[in-house]
Parts: sequence; structure tokens; C-alpha cells
Amino acid sequence: MGLGSSIYALTVRPALFRYSDPEDSHEASKGMLRGSMPTVLLRSYSDIGRKELSVNLGGKVRLEGPVGIAAGFDKDAELLHGLSNLFDYVTFGTMLPYPWPGNKRTDESRPGSARIVRIEEDEAMLNCLGFPFAGPDGALERVSRYYGKSPLNASIAVRPPLDESGMRGAVDQFESMVDALSRHVPSKVGMVEANFASPNTKGLAVFFEKGVFEELAGIMASKMKSALLLMKMPPHLDQQSRDRNMGVVRRWMDLGGDGITAINTIRTEDPRLSMGAGGKSGRPIFEVMMRNLADYRKEFGSGIVVNAVGGISADRVAQAIIEGQADTVQALTPFIYHGPTYVRDAKTALLLALKKSGHESLQALRESRGSTGK
Repeated sequence: MGLGSSIYALTVRPALFRYSDPEDSHEASKGMLRGSMPTVLLRSYSDIGRKELSVNLGGKVRLEGPVGIAAGFDKDAELLHGLSNLFDYVTFGTMLPYPWPGNKRTDESRPGSARIVRIEEDEAMLNCLGFPFAGPDGALERVSRYYGKSPLNASIAVRPPLDESGMRGAVDQFESMVDALSRHVPSKVGMVEANFASPNTKGLAVFFEKGVFEELAGIMASKMKSALLLMKMPPHLDQQSRDRNMGVVRRWMDLGGDGITAINTIRTEDPRLSMGAGGKSGRPIFEVMMRNLADYRKEFGSGIVVNAVGGISADRVAQAIIEGQADTVQALTPFIYHGPTYVRDAKTALLLALKKSGHESLQALRESRGSTGK
């Protein structure tokens, strides 16, 4: 932990964590990140190692470093400028084709239950948010006004059919959203990440079924081919789920995808959550993520872009990139626990690890593995 993280842990974090409901803490933190101030003061602090850590992803996106923020922190694209002063790329969303409140915030039969629970001793979180989203019009209007330094990554999804329109209606809604988003590709949005992997939305896995999946993937590939196209993958914990995931990724790549983001969160039952279960994030899932990354590299080699997400604290970024062979990392829970100096701490550790590995740059490391970045 660097000095900046220590100061955050002793001052800012206690003030934010005084709220018993983490959603209230998150709302309070937005005031510090909305707009480009005061994070502009941290921009030069976070922007280190540009020469050594820049990376070209699939010949489509060039990053000044490999550290991004994961989907879920800036659901409605309200914090793009502030976050771009800290991170090498900024994921917003997850976007839906329509406004959606998400899962219920409390359960009246179990007072005290909530959609997010902190597990501070493990630097972990549980959440059952279920894609709350204010709507695509406002989010895309804010994207159109974005002028930050970091590429944007749009996380997109569609919920299972909710009315008589059925699956056809869900696919049409997804295509309409992709059409609207494509107007900002690649001028504002360089990466697009389809998220059918959330454990908090019942029935979402239906979109991994062969016919529907191929139609959704085809929509993305045809309308946003200049963007780096990513599929968010759930964790695999046994041979059956591993085989399923490898099959999904193989189809995704055949249909025009460029890579994946893995592993999202791990479904966990907990009575403190309003839905009784949700996704666990943070340090406890890191080892599962590393095993999953090894499986993807064994199966697909260097011909796939891999963005790693899953409990990657700053001191573990080098391990994820060098040992896990991730191209980039995404943080959310570690950012909440360690604050805005997370990126500098992560890059400092990565620069030291690169030097020890004998590689002068991250790109050189990737090229040694056969991943040239085109």
C-alpha cells in the first residue's frame, strides 16, 4: 500500500464507510468524481510509466496503461471525466435499452437487508443490484460530451423477456441500443463489453444459448466492427462450467469477437442481501480468477484479448498481467477500498515486476508471448 492509499484508508474511507448502506457511500463519493475536478489534481500522479506500460489491444485500441475501472461503478456515465483522470480506460454501464430500477433495495420481511454488503475484513463486497440504470438517452448524451484522455468501454446487456414481445422483443431492444451506441464508436467509445454474466439477474444466461447468442454477437460485429468487442464471462468452478465457458468463447471469437473480460463475480448466498444471494467481488475471488485466466490462455493462446477482473488489488496487478497473462486489469472493489491512488500503486508494482522479468515494456512482454497487438 502506497502513501496515498494509506491516507485514503485513514481519512476518506472511514468518512464514506460511515454510511451503513454502501449505496449511500457510493452516492457520496460521486461528488468527488463528477466532472474533472478534483481528480485532475491526481492525473499526473496516476499517469506514470506511459512508455513502458502502453499497450495496443487487437489493433483497435491503444491504451497508455493497462489499468481500467470495471462496469458497475459509473452505471449512468456520470463520472467519465473524473474517472478518466485516474484510469487508463473507463468502463461505464452496464447499459440496458431502457431505464430499469434493478432488484429491490430492501426486503420488508428481513429488515436491514440491502443490495450491497461490505465484508471489510476480506476487502470484499456482495451485491445483488441487478443492473439499475437510468436509461440510455441520458448516458449516451453524456458520452457525446466526453473529452477525456482515456478510451471508454461501454458495458451493455439486455434483460430476459419481460412481456409478450418475448425473446424477439429482447433482441430487437438490444439491436436498437447497439445502433444508438454505434454512433459514438470509435470517436468516444473504443471498447464494447457485452455482459450476460451477472449472477444478479435471473435468467440472464438464456442469452448464451446458441441461436440467441449468435444473433446478438452478429449485431455487435456488424454494427461496431471498429470497436474492440469483448464478452464478459462468468467464473467456471468445475469441469462442466469450464467446458461451457470455452464453448461460448470459441463461438464468440468465430462470430467476430476480439476478447473477453473475466471473471465478473462469484454467486454467493447471504441472508443480508435483499435477494438472498448475489455476486461476491474482492480479494477472496482472486485465486479463482487466476485459475480461469490460465484456462483461457491454455485454450486460446495469445490470439485473444483478456481483461482480468476479480479482486485485483494494486499489489496483485503484476501477478495478473505477468503470471496470469492478462492484457489489462479492471478494478472496482479494490478501488473502493484503496481509493484514487490505486492506479499509481498498481503501475508502480507492475513497473518493478517488469524490470525483474527482464522486459523493458509491457508490449515487449506481450510480443514475447506472441501477442503483437497487431
